[in-house]
Amino acid sequence: MGYQKSVFRSLAMVTQLGLCVMTPILFCVFAGNYIDSRYGTKTMVFLLILGTLGGGRGAYVMAKRLIDREAKDKEREQQDMIREVLSRETCSVTRPKTPGRIRSAAGTADTGGDREDLHE
Repeated sequence: MGYQKSVFRSLAMVTQLGLCVMTPILFCVFAGNYIDSRYGTKTMVFLLILGTLGGGRGAYVMAKRLIDREAKDKEREQQDMIREVLSRETCSVTRPKTPGRIRSAAGTADTGGDREDLHE
């Protein structure tokens, strides 16, 4: 389910970025064409550059918001996972302590002398 969610988010982001860039450019081109045909001025190039800069800025702001939102979502998921692990640890049943290997059944310390003899 997480895979499909990320695919749809990526597809939506690409679509939004495309529209965010193209809308100001097209608006400025149509406005420049209208002003040029109506008043006979040469403002088309200026408005085209203005629309391109506006679209680039809009795309930058949108991409930055999306990246920040993804980082917050990832951090929230990690915190939820940590809380879940901690809640499992406090509620879990503990097993009795197993006897250590340092002392043998007779109560004397196991020095591992048998192992040293085998290696010589």
